[in-house]
Amino acid sequence: MRVTVVGAGQMGSLYGAAAHENGHEVRLVDASQAIVDVINDIGLTIDRRDGRRDVYRIPAMGQTSGDSGIDDLVLFMVKGWATRAAVQPVEKIVGETTAILTLQNGLGNEETLRELFPKNDVLIGLSVHTVTTLGVAHYEHTGVRDTYLGPARGDDLDVARRAAAAFNGPDFPCHVLPEREIRREQWAKFVLNCGSLPSLALTRLPTDAAKDQGDVVDLIDSLTRETCEIARAEGFELDADERVAFQHELFRTAGGRASMLGDVLMKRRTEIDSINGAAIRFADRHGLAAPLNRAMYALVKGLEASFELEE
Repeated sequence: MRVTVVGAGQMGSLYGAAAHENGHEVRLVDASQAIVDVINDIGLTIDRRDGRRDVYRIPAMGQTSGDSGIDDLVLFMVKGWATRAAVQPVEKIVGETTAILTLQNGLGNEETLRELFPKNDVLIGLSVHTVTTLGVAHYEHTGVRDTYLGPARGDDLDVARRAAAAFNGPDFPCHVLPEREIRREQWAKFVLNCGSLPSLALTRLPTDAAKDQGDVVDLIDSLTRETCEIARAEGFELDADERVAFQHELFRTAGGRASMLGDVLMKRRTEIDSINGAAIRFADRHGLAAPLNRAMYALVKGLEASFELEE
């Protein structure tokens, strides 16, 4: 299978390496020339939890060429705000039979990809792996979790099964679910992101330190519960107590640093628009107040604005 991963950051590199290990023809596409150069010069480096260091020789580029043929699968792993711009570099390798997969954080990426690839099978899903950046194209895989994916429309699972098989392995389990179930799983992760990502970005606490800060944990729990109410209004019944408990377990076992915190420390634009911003859009649809999501959105947007003042 020919697989292109768009976004060679933490998560994209993890999935690109998994497909490479399974014997597929993989390439990585990234807007950062520094990342592209390091991967091509010395390789993509991933440190594993057992102390093993794997170096992958996977071709990386900023733009694909139509001369290389049509891909079977294109996986988008860029930040939500970059999705539309990330399509152009891979347009030439997308044919009518190419499957498009998003495992990106937040909600709204699927709609963008469906708009730009109206004739293709679009797959949606979620990843709960945790990764820490150690250097350019050098990552530590700190937490292994199952991946779930499925069709954005309809219940034909054949394309989703082929996509999952590209990454699936004993240490990298991938599962396929029908549309209704995969959307519920998306929301199950989304409510966690709405609670933890902005809270950790604003406090600058790594995950293993946040679990010992009672007031911060209480805030995250309240955000999670508030977003579960939004999910319920959208027709997805989530057990708020279970989601809170699952979040606590992640904090206890995953380690590392939240992705939004990484963006803040680098003074980069965050994914707040597709996280708490998306929660607010759904809340407005149903007339819900969602005061905590609104507060987090405002604070993170204000923090982003401060980056420009410091330049």
